[in-house]
Parts: sequence; structure tokens; C-alpha cells
Amino acid sequence: MQIAPAISKDTYEIDLVKHLLDIRFLRIADNKFVTARSIADGTLGFETEDSLCKEWLNSVYDSYSFYDGFDTFEDCQRFIFNESHYPNHYFRIIKFLNMYYAVIYENTQFQQVIGKDICYYNKNNLFLVGHRPPSNLTYKDRVALPVIPLIYHELYAFDPEITTYHLPDAMATQFVECPVHDTISYIVLLGVTFKDIWYLCNTPHTIAHNRALLNLYFTEGHGFTLFGKYSKAIAVNPFQRLISLTNGRIEHFQMNIDDYRTPQRLLPYREMRRFHENMRHRPVHFEE
Repeated sequence: MQIAPAISKDTYEIDLVKHLLDIRFLRIADNKFVTARSIADGTLGFETEDSLCKEWLNSVYDSYSFYDGFDTFEDCQRFIFNESHYPNHYFRIIKFLNMYYAVIYENTQFQQVIGKDICYYNKNNLFLVGHRPPSNLTYKDRVALPVIPLIYHELYAFDPEITTYHLPDAMATQFVECPVHDTISYIVLLGVTFKDIWYLCNTPHTIAHNRALLNLYFTEGHGFTLFGKYSKAIAVNPFQRLISLTNGRIEHFQMNIDDYRTPQRLLPYREMRRFHENMRHRPVHFEE
């Protein structure tokens, strides 16, 4: 079931702009919007014409497709303690739009987001969808890199009351509220599972144009639009790790988000068939 946000698009865009100005992510120069030059860890926003910034702001609301979380805090906590196969203290509970989501963000290779009926999880550098995560996912000991927080701020404009909970220690039996700023990576991961937008990569203009937009969300250098071009794609969806090919197929692609120098990779046909049922099932919309 898809949740309809309680806020209209016009109201959302006004609230988002106010919030981004307050945190100085956006600024006004010569009566035009531009993003802050530095976002996080060397990741750059665009200092460019007002129209590109407005295009991005206008796209945010429609780029989200929400799905149900658990109805109550107790239901979410019960799942973690009684149904999950993974250590309880790995989880954070996120309350968003009056729903509750169980989230693991140990690093970019070990992630899970569990809602009421569906979940997302990492496996083989893919981002897969299922009813519940498999019980045999392997923990990979990697450093948890800082995330670019923009998606957190986009979610905040939908719900300023977003709240997070954790276990105070590994032996605790009750989740308690914790500071949001300590759990930004978990909130961003939740937002990534909601984020569903396609970026055209079928002309030199769209490749360059959409690369500027994608640099707001990913470390500069991932090159999604160029990857799409060389894969003979019409468009890419880096949040869902999907690619739309010129033959009409939608396929997964693999991505090592820790290393932008490692190129993205389409799956071999056998693996593509194997993971076909683990693809998100929302309609594909992009303007050609």
C-alpha cells in the first residue's frame, strides 16, 4: 500500500525551500537560487543557473513513493525481538508519517529497511526488495562512511516530527528515543527506499544535465548517466539501482557505493532472472 503524504506539493516545496535556506544548503545570489558549494566530504553542489536549481526543487516531491511501515511502535519492536534473524542492537526504529520502520545501517554493504509488508536489503552490491530479509545475509566488516544528508532534509520537509529510537546497549529490552543527528545515516537509508526517480541518459545533454543533479546525492564521480549511456540505456534510477534499457527491459545493476572508481555492472542473464522477483514493483515514469 502506498501512503499519500498529508502535505500538498505546493506546501511541501515552500517548506523544503525554507528549511534548506535555514540550514544554508540553499542560498540566494543575485536573486537566484544556488546550492551550497560544499555538501559533505568534498561532494559539491551546483553553482549554476536558477532554472536547474528550481527544476531539482520541483522534482523532489514527486520523487518519493512511500510504503507502509509498522502500525505501532510495539509492532516494530516485536518484529525486531521475535522475528528478525539479526542482533537487536543493530536496529534503529524510525517513526515517519506516523509509521514505524526497522532499519539496519552497519555500513554500505550491510543494510536493511523493514516495513509492514515489504523490506529492502543489500546483497551482492544490489539493493533488493522482499517481504522479509533472508536469514543468511553476511555481515561485512567495513567502515561506515558518512552519508550525504540531503535525503534526510527532504524527509524532514514531509514530517518535521521524524523520530528515532535505539537500544541503549546490546542487552537492553526496550527501544528508547535517541538524538536524530546520531542516526542521520539510518534516516537517509530509509529515504533511499522511498526515493524513486529516473534520470535520462540518452543524449549528451541529459548525461551532463542529470549528472549535476545526481552529484547532490552521491559522491561526485559515480558517473551513473555515463554508465547508462554505455549500457545502451534510456534512463537510470540509482536509488533503486535499476536501469531502463532501450529494448524495454528494466534490470538491476550492481554498485559499490564505497568506491566510485569501481564501475557499475549489469547482471549476467542468469543472475538477472534469479533476482527478477526482488525488483521494486512501482511503475516507471520518465519523460523522453
